Amino acid sequence: TGKFLTLELSNEGRAVLRDRRKVVLTKPIVTATRQRKSQVGDISCDETLFEKLRHLRRKLADERDVPAYIVFSDVALRQMARDYPTDAIAFSQISGVGDKKLDEFGRDFMNEISTHLTVSPKQIFAD
Repeated sequence: TGKFLTLELSNEGRAVLRDRRKVVLTKPIVTATRQRKSQVGDISCDETLFEKLRHLRRKLADERDVPAYIVFSDVALRQMARDYPTDAIAFSQISGVGDKKLDEFGRDFMNEISTHLTVSPKQIFAD
């Protein structure tokens, strides 16, 4: 009903809450050890640049009246803040950047990265 998707409680859910019934959630049994997926914070990057890119993403998302992740994910922003792409070829190598996003947002993000590099040197990351 609002700007973003929402959840709705069913009649059965209301009854569970009203009657304070016990709810048992099951978890699948994992027989083999799985590698943990990499998390957003696992990507080492220039945190100052990452914050600048987040602010730019928020501004662009607000202008389009969409959630910020529609513009770019945090993973994409962290990759930008790690790899410092300042041309279309390098920018298109970032996760989640296709032709449409390159055309629509590439210039703004590459300008932000270039501006950042005029006042801060590139950082080098081990992993």
